[in-house]
Amino acid sequence: MTGVLLIGVLWAQISWCGTDRYSRKVVPDQGLSIENPPRLGLFGCTPSRYVIPVVFHVIHSGSSDSIDYNRIWNQMLRLHEDFRRIPETPGFSSAGADMEIEFSLATKDPNGNPTTGVVYWRYDQPPLNWSSPDFCADDEDYSMKLATGWDRNRYLNVWVVPRICFRGWTSSDCDACDLVAGYAFYPFFVNIEYGSVVGASYFWGGHPLRGARTLVHELGHNLNLPHPFEGGCDQGPCTTHGDGVCDTPPTAVVDGNFQVARQNTCNQDSPDLPDNMRNYMDYVSDRNMTHFTLGQRERAWSAIQATSSALFPLAQSSVLWQTGTGPYGHVKAYFAASHRVGCPGEPIRFFSYSMGMPHIYRWDFGGGVPDDPSSPCPTVVFPSPGLYDVRLIVENLSGRRDTLLKAGYIQIQDTVYPLPYAESFEGNVFPPQHSYIRNLDAGRTWERSRSLSTPRGAYAASPTSMRLTFFTYSSYNEVDDWISPAIDLRPYANPSIQLRFSWAYACLNFEGQVNGYTSYELDYTDTLRVYVSTDCGHTWDLLWERGGRDLSTHPDGCITARGSVSGTSYFIPSASQWKTDSLLLNPYRGEVIRLRFQGISGWGNTLYIDDIVLDTLSGISASMGAFPSINRAYISEAKLYFSTQAALPHMAIRAYDIQGREVWRESLNDIARGEYRVPLPSFLSQGLYLVRLEAEGEVHSIRYWHAP
Repeated sequence: MTGVLLIGVLWAQISWCGTDRYSRKVVPDQGLSIENPPRLGLFGCTPSRYVIPVVFHVIHSGSSDSIDYNRIWNQMLRLHEDFRRIPETPGFSSAGADMEIEFSLATKDPNGNPTTGVVYWRYDQPPLNWSSPDFCADDEDYSMKLATGWDRNRYLNVWVVPRICFRGWTSSDCDACDLVAGYAFYPFFVNIEYGSVVGASYFWGGHPLRGARTLVHELGHNLNLPHPFEGGCDQGPCTTHGDGVCDTPPTAVVDGNFQVARQNTCNQDSPDLPDNMRNYMDYVSDRNMTHFTLGQRERAWSAIQATSSALFPLAQSSVLWQTGTGPYGHVKAYFAASHRVGCPGEPIRFFSYSMGMPHIYRWDFGGGVPDDPSSPCPTVVFPSPGLYDVRLIVENLSGRRDTLLKAGYIQIQDTVYPLPYAESFEGNVFPPQHSYIRNLDAGRTWERSRSLSTPRGAYAASPTSMRLTFFTYSSYNEVDDWISPAIDLRPYANPSIQLRFSWAYACLNFEGQVNGYTSYELDYTDTLRVYVSTDCGHTWDLLWERGGRDLSTHPDGCITARGSVSGTSYFIPSASQWKTDSLLLNPYRGEVIRLRFQGISGWGNTLYIDDIVLDTLSGISASMGAFPSINRAYISEAKLYFSTQAALPHMAIRAYDIQGREVWRESLNDIARGEYRVPLPSFLSQGLYLVRLEAEGEVHSIRYWHAP
C-alpha cells in the first residue's frame, strides 16, 4: 500500500495525499490491537527505540528546484521534534505520543565512504535523461527509484523532485502537475518502490502551508500508518477496519480534512468521539498538525518488528554502523525540564531528547546540584532563589558533539505565602505574582478576563476572573496549568484547612452540517482538575476533577447549537451561573504546598475560575478589604466580627444570596468605638452569600460560605 499527499489546484485549498492512488493495487496492511494503550505522560526518559537510516535523492534542473543541505538538515530536525514529541518545540502536543522513532541522516554510502546523506541528480543526465524536470509519477516512479535508490535493506530512500505530475483521474496525459505534495509506500509492499517522494515546493522551507510536515506525513505512511479517514465510518473492529488504529476517531471525510472544524461525521465509534483532524496523517496545514497517537505508535512498532516488513532490516544495529547513523551519525542536543519554576532545595528533573543516541552527557546547571551529571535525565536541586542557565553537551560514538544553552531557563522562588491565601485575579498583572502558567504546546492557555459588564467575576461580584477560552481552543486534549505560589501550612497542626474556589462553565451540544458533511449530535466537553503538590511541583496529587455536564454551571447543562456554531453559543455566565466548591486539605497540614488548576480542551466552551481561597475554617471568610470607619471585619464560624475606629450613629448589615436577593438584615444604632460580634442567621441554607456593612455612606462587602 502507499501514501500520497495531494496539493489542491487552488492555493486557498490545502493539499491531500496521493498514497491512496497507489493503495488500490497492493495487498491490505496488517492490523494491530491497541485496546488498552498506556497512559500518556508529558515527559519521558526513553532513548529512541528504533533508528531508521535515511538518504535523500534530490532531482533538480540546476535552478531553484534544488534543495540545499541546510534545508535537508532543518527537515531532519523537524522529523526528530515531531516523531519524538519534544517539549518546547513545534513537535510537542500533550495530546500526542512520543513515537520513540528517530530518522537519521546517513554519513556512509553503500561502499562505506563518507557521505552527506544527500545525493544530487540532474533530471536530464544519466541515469535519468528526462525530457522535462516535471516528474511523471505514473511513468517514471519505478525507473527513477531503480536508477538512483540505495540499498533498500540499509537505507530508507527519500526522493525530492521538482514537482510531481500524474495522468489525472480521467486524462491519458501526464499533465496534472503540482496537485500532489508527496506520496509514499507502506512497508509491506516490499520492492524497488518503497520510500517517499516529495515535491520540492512542499519540502522544508517551501510552501507556507505545506513544507515542514509533508515528509512527516509521508514517513508516517512508510511506517504503515494510513490516513485517519481511511474507510470512512466503517463499523468493523477498529483493529482491522478503517485505519486499523483504535484511538484515531473515524471520519466520513473521505478526501481528508483541509481545515480544523468542530465536527463529528461518524457516530458508530464507541465511545462516540469528535473527528480529530490535527493528526499528522490527516490533511490540515503544517501549523495545524500536532500529533501521532499511542495507537499509531504501536502500529508502527509492529511494522518495524515484522520480518516481512521493509522496515525490519533498517532498524538492525549492524545497519546503523554500516550507514553511519544513530550512535554513529549526526548528533543534536535537546532537553526540557519537568517544571521551570521551583523552590530552593526541591527537585527538578531534566530530560534529554537528543538526536544521535549520545552516550556522553555533560550538564551545567549554573549552580544547581544534579544527582548524576552524566545521566540523560538527572534530577537537580537548586539551593538559592534566582534565574539559572542550563547547558547540555552531548556526544555519541561517532565523536560528534553538540551544545544547547537555555539562558535563564530555571526560576527558583523562595517566597512563601501565609494563610489566608486568596486570589481573585483583580490585579493588573497576570499571572499574579509568584504564580505561573505552564503551556507546553504554546497554544491557547489561561488568561485574565476583565469586564465591567459581562462576563464579570464570580457571582458578578467583581469585574475579573481567570478563564480558558475552550470555545475557540480547537486542539483536543491539550493541557494547560495555572500554578499557585508556594503556600505555608506548616504552622497549622490542628485546625481544619479548606480550599474554596468558584467556577462557571457550560459545555456545547452541537449537531449540524460542516463542510458538506453531517455532524452528528455530540457534547463537546472540557475538563477541570485541581491538584496539590508538597514538593514544589515535582509530583502532584489529584484533589478534584469534573468535566462536561458534571462541570457545567449552566441550567441546561450544555448550550445547544444546531446547524452551525455561532457567537451566540459562547458561554457568558450570569451572576447565578457560578458554583463554589470546597475541599479539606487536612492531610497537607505541616507542609508547604502549591495548587494547580488544570484545564483539558475538548473544544467545548469557556471555563471561568475565580475567588480561590485557602485558609483555616476559623478564618475562611476573612475580609478582602476595609473602609475608613471600620478597622477590621471578617466572618468566622457563622459570626461577623468587626471593630470600629470611631463612634458610629448607625450601621446596617444585610446578607444576599447568589441571585442578589436580600435574605437577612440587622440594624445597629449608637455604636461606640470598639470590637463587636454579630451572629449570622442559622436558617440560611448552604451556599455562598454576600454580607454588606453600610455606615456613614460607606459600603463594605464580605463573601461568606455558609455551611450549616
